[in-house]
Amino acid sequence: MKTPFSSGTSLESMMPVKKEIIEELGEGGLILPTLVNKALLANDRIKYFFTLLQTARARADNPNHDFSNLLVEREGAGIEDPVFDRVVAESERVREGVYRMPHASRVLDGVRETLNEMAVPLLSLKDGEAAVFGQRLSDLEQTIPSGEGDLVDNSAIESITSAHAPDGDSVHLLVMDMHKVLNRLQGELAREIIEGAMTYLLGEDDKDLVRAFMSGISRTSPLKFDHPGLGTTSTRSGEKLIIQNDIGMTDAHVIVINVVGNSVTIIYTDIHMQRLEFFQSLFENRKVIWSDTLSKKGAASFEKKIYHLSTGTFVASGREDLAGFLEFTGSRLVFLIDWNRARKRLRNFLLTKDAGSVLKWAADHECGHMGFLILGGEKMVYDALEMASRVPMRYGEPLHQILGREKSIEYFQWVLRTSTTGLLAHQSRLLIQDEIKAELLRYFRSAHEGLMEICEEHATLTISVATMVRESLQYIQQGDDSDFIVRSAMRTKRWESEADLLVTKVRTLSRRIEHADFYSQLIFTADDALDFLEEASFFVTLIPSVTRSKKINQHIVGMAELAEKSAQEFLKALIASQHVRKGYSRDDMQEFLHAVDQVLSFEHQSDEALRQAQKTVLVESKDWKEMQVYSDLARTIEESTNSMMKAVYIIKDEIMERMNR
Repeated sequence: MKTPFSSGTSLESMMPVKKEIIEELGEGGLILPTLVNKALLANDRIKYFFTLLQTARARADNPNHDFSNLLVEREGAGIEDPVFDRVVAESERVREGVYRMPHASRVLDGVRETLNEMAVPLLSLKDGEAAVFGQRLSDLEQTIPSGEGDLVDNSAIESITSAHAPDGDSVHLLVMDMHKVLNRLQGELAREIIEGAMTYLLGEDDKDLVRAFMSGISRTSPLKFDHPGLGTTSTRSGEKLIIQNDIGMTDAHVIVINVVGNSVTIIYTDIHMQRLEFFQSLFENRKVIWSDTLSKKGAASFEKKIYHLSTGTFVASGREDLAGFLEFTGSRLVFLIDWNRARKRLRNFLLTKDAGSVLKWAADHECGHMGFLILGGEKMVYDALEMASRVPMRYGEPLHQILGREKSIEYFQWVLRTSTTGLLAHQSRLLIQDEIKAELLRYFRSAHEGLMEICEEHATLTISVATMVRESLQYIQQGDDSDFIVRSAMRTKRWESEADLLVTKVRTLSRRIEHADFYSQLIFTADDALDFLEEASFFVTLIPSVTRSKKINQHIVGMAELAEKSAQEFLKALIASQHVRKGYSRDDMQEFLHAVDQVLSFEHQSDEALRQAQKTVLVESKDWKEMQVYSDLARTIEESTNSMMKAVYIIKDEIMERMNR
């Protein structure tokens, strides 16, 4: 829409033109709706000029910083003249409190003209409220400078753009007050209800697009249940179809959609930056181009003093694609209602980014989060945890530390879907809550599998340490470089530290899970075997390089091989026990018992090997140092197989007891 910015525009000069156009269309009764429509468009333009003045001042005060030229905002406001795109970049501070801004007079004329245009429908009402607006308009027009010489005082910028005027009125305050009344008038002047949207001045093609948008609203609006919001208003101004939705009840939370041909512009404002980013993410596969987000000061009555604005652009390939995009856009709005409250509730159990991903999943799968909030939110889950966990969790204690991130995300996705589908099916709230509690019990039972997986990871580290001990002894047997032995000892020390973390994790989690003491006992005993093997790796580094006996070393290599095989069979026993626990079969049990028997057999062989090694040490040692080191090394390796035997008995007893039950 082409917009002139000449000074001196008055109510008398504007009214006849608009009246003639409406009367020529044969709809004299729509003069006021037309004026309201134009006034609301003028509101978009004057807000652009406010932003332009503030941004130009900020750029002049901070010339080394990057600032947007506000091109997207200008086009979104319907101002075609590109000359305003130079204002921000070329503004400079002349002296304290005085700025030189290119085309300052045109900018200030734009403020003056749009202010008058907003006032036209209000002054035409000729009531008490109109008189007040008229007086305020007359007074404030005198405060808008001419911008002569492209100079603007800071005090003038403040008096125009400030939303906080404790000492009096301001242009911005007048604009906000007029905007409130214009919105009220727009609702009162609605001429047709289309699928729930209040509309006026629409053509037949416009109505089809509004129906498409409202079909998206209608498809997902049940997901807000009784929560207010999603009121829609639509009108046409020139070549632009405008659709506005109030979303929820939060201040400054509005979406305005402008459609010109096949091009759609989404203007979205929100007091929560995280929710704005979430809204943008809903269109990640829709080829929407988003401009930089702007943060602005809100009115004193706003819930938050700062709100954020983002503009997105989409170009449809045709009429069908356009209608489909509008339908999709409408269907996304319900997922913004109480989004921040749901995110905070989920953060009691999940990492912040995981809480966001769960809400994104709920939107993508059209189940939403309101059902979860209605059923009690985090309190419902804590009640479930008290039943599922042996030691009740405290508020704020992450669930992902027990179930793991993936399982926790999976559980809350299920909770959000079940809450919604249950309430939509008019099921008893108590029944739905019981289902959610029962599902958490199932996840805690699956947590037993998670504990066993940690034990298996620990057993894998034990095998690695045993292998390193055996290879180090073989290097000595072959007379190779001793640097490998030192590096191996350092590596086994790191593996022991990793294993200690796994032990701590199992012991911590097992305190939270019913009937999980077994895992703590199992990994604690198995860790003794790893500790003995790490100690053996250290003893290998102490073997004297001068007096090494190959005969003694050969016996110790044999013991290390037994320890390595024992660790491997222990891991097989752990894995086989998982199959037995999930569902008993004769083959699974036979595989498990065979692995157990192998561990016991290797322990007996290790006992005998220790005795043979001790005899050889006494006969072959060349000095007391060699005898001491080899004796300690042989004993330590044998202790590892002994600990492995104790650990395999623990798993065997648990399986047999379970089978008996």
